[in-house]
Amino acid sequence: MKISKIIKLKEHNKEELNNINIFPVDISIDKIDVSEINSEIIYFKDKEKIVGYIEKELICYLQEKNSNNMFLNIVEDIEEAVIIIDEFGRIFYANKNYSKILGVPLNKVIGKYIQNIESNASIIEVLKTKKPIIKSNHLIKSIEKYVNVRIYPFFVNSTFAGAYSIFTDVTELNYLNQEVIRISNVASQYNEKLIAQEKLKELKIVGKNKNFLNLITKSLSVAKTDASVLILGENGTGKDILAKFIYKNSKRADEPFIILNCAAVPENLIESEMFGYYAGAFTGAKKTGQIGKFQMADKGTIFLDEVGDMSLSMQAKLLRTLETGEIEKIGGGQNIKVDVRVIAATNQKLESKIEDGSFRQDLFYRLSVVTLELPPLRKRGVDITLFINYFLQKYNLKYNKNLMVSKEAYDILLEYNWPGNIRELKNCIEHCVILANGNSIEIENLPKRLQNIKNKTISTTLQEHLQEKEKEVIENTLRVCNYNINMAKKMLNISERTIYRKIKAYNIILPKVTK
Repeated sequence: MKISKIIKLKEHNKEELNNINIFPVDISIDKIDVSEINSEIIYFKDKEKIVGYIEKELICYLQEKNSNNMFLNIVEDIEEAVIIIDEFGRIFYANKNYSKILGVPLNKVIGKYIQNIESNASIIEVLKTKKPIIKSNHLIKSIEKYVNVRIYPFFVNSTFAGAYSIFTDVTELNYLNQEVIRISNVASQYNEKLIAQEKLKELKIVGKNKNFLNLITKSLSVAKTDASVLILGENGTGKDILAKFIYKNSKRADEPFIILNCAAVPENLIESEMFGYYAGAFTGAKKTGQIGKFQMADKGTIFLDEVGDMSLSMQAKLLRTLETGEIEKIGGGQNIKVDVRVIAATNQKLESKIEDGSFRQDLFYRLSVVTLELPPLRKRGVDITLFINYFLQKYNLKYNKNLMVSKEAYDILLEYNWPGNIRELKNCIEHCVILANGNSIEIENLPKRLQNIKNKTISTTLQEHLQEKEKEVIENTLRVCNYNINMAKKMLNISERTIYRKIKAYNIILPKVTK
């Protein structure tokens, strides 16, 4: 690897750098004797002109890692792109074709951590599993390129030491193949997606995730029928929103949409809620009687939320109504014909409840003519960002604020697995907007459970623990000093040059730097 490929370009007058070692730009990394260099920066010259610099720490790191020069010289000129990282994800080698395919200068990647450059890179998974990954037509999202990639772990003296990736750019070939497929299906696909997206806009439903959009397309097809629908999904995924989406796009859209939460109604009242009762049917009954949810939903749609919580006795009565199309009010009288489309939802595994005898199999089949399963928020990828921005805009407007989300807080929001899904995220953003007093939402504005998230990458060396602690101390000091550099350097008892170097090394963001 040539020094000229990784130096940070900056011209200096030679007179400015008296008594400092300056090396020729074509020198090999292994020829630099860092033990003789007292400064933290190493400068390089082309002829007599100083053309740039590299941090001493990076030179030391590369000398340690790039000990096998013969091997690295061999892979430098191969057609494939090659990148090598250590066990912590720090990049210590990349060949020129890596730079060419990704369009990134080597000085922007060497010495950096892959987690900060491409947070969802497949090579990070190899660090965790220590198992190879081979993928064809793999999309690198940050640059919209397709590659055939082979990633392998490597070991030194039987100790895991890192991973290397070898990949080939197949973007052009892949696009040609995709174009052939796209042209053959473009009419129907375009029409389905266009309709789905328009419908989502109408109901202000957020989502661009591929699996979610496929579910919406499927829901639109189902909506046109009177088939019973069973919606599955964790709490907070929006089962009620999907039920309303189906209703709004059905031929019953102008008729009633009645909701009954089966878990919220006490067992002794759910039958009267669902089917109604006649006057005098029981103690405390209204003198005029009461119509039930099914009768209210006649000609329209009933949404039975949390249907998995219904008792076996009520399940039998619900099944009879679904089979006969009639309801039987409490207190006798004639059965009443109803024409109702049923949409049910649950967060429970009904197959397991059928096995343990707490849910009727015949009712399950009646309810699940079509089953739609909503993915949890953690599996919806880019939709998390869309929801953050959507709720931020909503609550900024509600509370008359104009907040942004800081990078640190945003990283935590993206890392958190959201067990409460969209509902939890919605409440979290409202919580943050209410508590934030500055111009942005910071980590301290997040709910405690999010503040306590630990970095997934586990440090295994004393040096890393110390660096992590040093970064934390510098960030806290800067925050206390309102990002005043003079105050912060005095509190930390370090020079101005050192504090700026540390800020740069740890990628600390300064919203407002004042000397």
